[in-house]
Amino acid sequence: MVSPYKISVTVRNTLQEARNTLSSNLIEQARLEAELLLAHVLDVKKEDLVIHPNRELTDSQEENFQQLIERRCRKEPLAYIIGHREFWSLPFKVNRKVLIPRPETEGVIEHLLDLAGEEATKKVLSILDVGTGSGILAIVAALEFPRARVIAVDNSNDALEIAQENIHRHQVVEQIETFKMNFMCPWTLSEDDLYDYILSNPPYISSKDFEQLMPDVRDYEPRVALDGGPDGLACYRHIISKAFPYLKPGGCLIFEVGEDQAEAVKRYLQDHGGLDGIAIIQDLSGRDRVVSARRVLG
Repeated sequence: MVSPYKISVTVRNTLQEARNTLSSNLIEQARLEAELLLAHVLDVKKEDLVIHPNRELTDSQEENFQQLIERRCRKEPLAYIIGHREFWSLPFKVNRKVLIPRPETEGVIEHLLDLAGEEATKKVLSILDVGTGSGILAIVAALEFPRARVIAVDNSNDALEIAQENIHRHQVVEQIETFKMNFMCPWTLSEDDLYDYILSNPPYISSKDFEQLMPDVRDYEPRVALDGGPDGLACYRHIISKAFPYLKPGGCLIFEVGEDQAEAVKRYLQDHGGLDGIAIIQDLSGRDRVVSARRVLG
């Protein structure tokens, strides 16, 4: 006989079951991810789950949550499942057409702030973001420098659509222009435009290493945003040569680099000529993460 009483599905027991499922599928942060997924389904803050552990889920909420857990167990990245990722303490829309923002990329913005100095917020700066993806560098630069004019370029129309949504979300439409441009081909920017800062987080995984990436990355994130050619350095060589004429005298080129790539990028900058003040900046883990150079004056 079927019991007339249905066992209530609460936040507490739903989370416990989800944590066990995620853990058994080798998801490292099973507890946190279960909470974030359930908060997404219930449209509440993660903290609300702790405050209301006995809240009951509707049948549709339970079904939706189980579907999301199944997707995560198949190694689909959490950010794609919930549709956003935090960067610089701000939410950014993401999907499988764009790279998921990483915390280490904040080093590019931190170094930009260091180079520009405190007075830069009062200046009318011109900034170019090469390979903008979801628009994180362009948008944060615009927010940090309210008088800046920012150009964001990418080769993907899909990525530029996401960037535009994020630009509107963070209300920097008046500061940022987006253009489709393949930065591995001759540049099609106006020759009259010169920039104080050119930023880029280009693809830097070598083609042979791409297949060894975690399935969360290899099978879901866009390869075009990750694969930097046979040695992972193809984009750096091209951008250095093409970006130089667009830098103002005294203007700076700032790259994020992959592990063990900083010295090679430094050599390319040195070999190009016309650049000095080359710096390698480490992240909080002590890894070389950002490389910059300044166009010589005169």
